[in-house]
Amino acid sequence: MRRLIACVLMAAMLAPLGGCWNYRGLDEIMIVMGSAIDKEQGSENYRITYEIIDLNKPVKAQGINTVIVSSEGKTKFEAARNAKKKVSNKLYFGHTQVFVISEEIARNEEIGGIIDFLLRDAETRETACLVVLRGKTAREIFETKSLSNIAVSNEIHDIISNDQKITSSTLRVPIYEIFNTLKSEGKALVLPAFHRVDNNGETVNEANGIAVFKEEKLAGFLTPEETKYFLIATNKTKGGILPIASEKSGHADAALEISKNKTKLSFTARGDKVKVKIKTETIVYLGEILKDINTTDLAKIAELQDIAEKKLEANIMSVIKKTQSEFGADIFGFGRMIRKKDFKLWNRLKDNWDEQFRSLKVEVRSDVKIVNTAYLMKT
Repeated sequence: MRRLIACVLMAAMLAPLGGCWNYRGLDEIMIVMGSAIDKEQGSENYRITYEIIDLNKPVKAQGINTVIVSSEGKTKFEAARNAKKKVSNKLYFGHTQVFVISEEIARNEEIGGIIDFLLRDAETRETACLVVLRGKTAREIFETKSLSNIAVSNEIHDIISNDQKITSSTLRVPIYEIFNTLKSEGKALVLPAFHRVDNNGETVNEANGIAVFKEEKLAGFLTPEETKYFLIATNKTKGGILPIASEKSGHADAALEISKNKTKLSFTARGDKVKVKIKTETIVYLGEILKDINTTDLAKIAELQDIAEKKLEANIMSVIKKTQSEFGADIFGFGRMIRKKDFKLWNRLKDNWDEQFRSLKVEVRSDVKIVNTAYLMKT
């Protein structure tokens, strides 16, 4: 009897291990690599465009083959489902890397509605990126040429993922981080921005700074150059180039490559009056210098460091002032810092924080160390 019971229990335990209940073969699905969301011109309807891997064609020297499928609906969800009218297999979003929204949607609709739509689908990857495309429509992003012989969506994802290490001109913001920012206090949302540019006669996609949001709607953009100093101020840069003039006046004739950067935020308060302090510590390499300068001269290196420090301080302050005056959105997370360190103070400030931020006093101090000059010996 005991053996019979044991066999029944083993059979019951093994039954769920027989395979995946919702398994589908590659011949039964269409893998979506990227998606673009637009509002139809002159209509309240949405149009969603998908970049789909074409599994019917072999991957040759020209790279991955993709097809574009577009559908329309009164809501984003209906537009997504209506795509099935044009394809025989189920659309699969488990490998989707990038979701793109148009500048029009970003300006006129709350971004929280987009995130709600994306996260309600169980297949959506929370690590996927959301991108704002500057221009008329988001679907134009899939009409451009990929320079890397990969799907356009993959190329955009790779550009965003690697940019903070190379040029620091944009920022990767996964969907889960967008959700957390929208649901927390003291920090406004930013998203990577792209635009379409000419490259040797062909139209390609290019990272173009960041999109700044206030109250879940697009307020404006920071240029790639401004974004660099925003990333330094928020301790998110991992690389990039700092062009400087080797003398205190004149055009840039030297370039410093960022190796490491560490930024600390702090604040002081008198009553409800707050002053924020930003301290940056940046380690750089001398990557280029056009003038004949003795780079073994410690006094000259100290002078270059001083020039770089002054430029960092000035440019970080310039970005802060622009954000205060034009957007009134605390993208630096000053409010979040105050909330973490002094919750009682934050409770007094939070209801009027946007106005407080516009007039907030900020002090920036930068320390730059040149640790490698790649000195070339004369022979």
